[in-house]
Amino acid sequence: MTIFQHGIASGDPLQDRVILWTRVTVADQREVQVTWEISEDREFSRVVDSGLAIAQAEDDHTVHADAGGLSPGRHYFYRFHGEGEASVIGRTKTLPAEAAHVRFAQVSCAKFNAGFFNVYARIAERDDLDFLLHLGDYIYEAANVPPAGQTPGADIGRALEPLHECKTVEDYRMRYNQYRRDPDAQAMHASLPIIPTVDDHEFADGAWRGGADVHDDAVDGPWSERLKTCFRVRWEWLPVRHPDPADTQRVYRSVNLGGLADIFLINTRTYRDQPVPAPEMFAPERTQLGVAQREWLFREFESSQSRWQILGNPSVLSTTWKENCSEDIKLALLKTKLIAADGNGPDYDQWDGYPVERKLLFDQLRKRRGSTIVLSGDIHVGMVCEVEEDPFDGKNEVIAFEFINSSITSQNLDDKMKWGYRTNSVDYERGLTREYPHVRWCDFDSHGFNIVDVTPGRVQVEYWIVDTVLQRTKGVSQGATWAVDHGSLELLRVK
Repeated sequence: MTIFQHGIASGDPLQDRVILWTRVTVADQREVQVTWEISEDREFSRVVDSGLAIAQAEDDHTVHADAGGLSPGRHYFYRFHGEGEASVIGRTKTLPAEAAHVRFAQVSCAKFNAGFFNVYARIAERDDLDFLLHLGDYIYEAANVPPAGQTPGADIGRALEPLHECKTVEDYRMRYNQYRRDPDAQAMHASLPIIPTVDDHEFADGAWRGGADVHDDAVDGPWSERLKTCFRVRWEWLPVRHPDPADTQRVYRSVNLGGLADIFLINTRTYRDQPVPAPEMFAPERTQLGVAQREWLFREFESSQSRWQILGNPSVLSTTWKENCSEDIKLALLKTKLIAADGNGPDYDQWDGYPVERKLLFDQLRKRRGSTIVLSGDIHVGMVCEVEEDPFDGKNEVIAFEFINSSITSQNLDDKMKWGYRTNSVDYERGLTREYPHVRWCDFDSHGFNIVDVTPGRVQVEYWIVDTVLQRTKGVSQGATWAVDHGSLELLRVK
């Protein structure tokens, strides 16, 4: 059996370099020397950079190489050697120095025991993407049989490892180990670089600065130590670099796409105040971003010289709560967690629960009206929204546009309700778009990925749908497609 059982990966590309990753599987704790090389061609006749890395037990035998000396905006091929073996060959791509067209995939929420990673497989087959933008929940830390309030997995023979909730270094390593043995995840990682941020399941369900819904300091130990563990293991198992080497828990950063767009990736979990309902959530000092991240984000918006500004946002920004919403749609809102569990207020786990800070963010977006796009994940359903401060006041003051991707596998409405795909959910979708004027389109049932196509004149977002996640299949189709022209405050339905 190969020592490269977890495949290879690349990520966090820059214009002249990219992180290369692999993991060595050996029967003992010895150090293993691994060489790597990156080439302009698949035959490795034009090697651009190479080096030696040491796979050590203290890093779970994972290896990171920061391959440099690369040219902007071009594909490269890479591989590893160790213990007399060669890894598979991977393909990656650097960011452009100047760009007139960028095309990338947008995903989130990959729950291993809820389905097969057909989304990753279909992305791996494409030849038209520059990178994969992952908006979080790359893993789920949950127990295989979850506590009340969490949705159980599907009966498809994909039990989580370990069976219990991840809490220790060994637990989180085992969970990432399982994910990275998946052939579809390996195919995706070998085909294009990943640019990821985090949601809560990289840590624990309902994570916030001082704890999580499922964390008990008295039983599980200090939350601060668990966070250190999570960030450490995430770095071990993903091809990422630290945006600030002095702060290994920092994830937020900007990605410049050759002057065409700036992507601002944020962390809406581990800096935030604990989610609370009204009236406490209206306290002026409450934050979802934390002061340092918020100040950084606003500076980035102010200083951006790119044609477009794209916010990579793990939590839904648009309002999903409405006073006196009809019973015709309340069930769907509850099951998809778009409103509070008691049905009497907003889901305060999302941006709805941080209204004062969200208004500050809206003030920033308003300065960039016509050039700001928000890409969001987390809620397992596809939505296209006009971002408005008060979408129910009749003023129709559009600040930005938000495109929320469906999940890779995590359960959405038909999964939870056990009714047929595209049956009962359709009526709830119609009701939502009727009562929520800023929600232009939604899909409560599908699993899939978005393709974001950026040119100077237009951002177009395609919703791609896999036919099922309950078995490995090749079926995929293009669903709804929406576009925004630069300088325009109008959403255009393309398909």
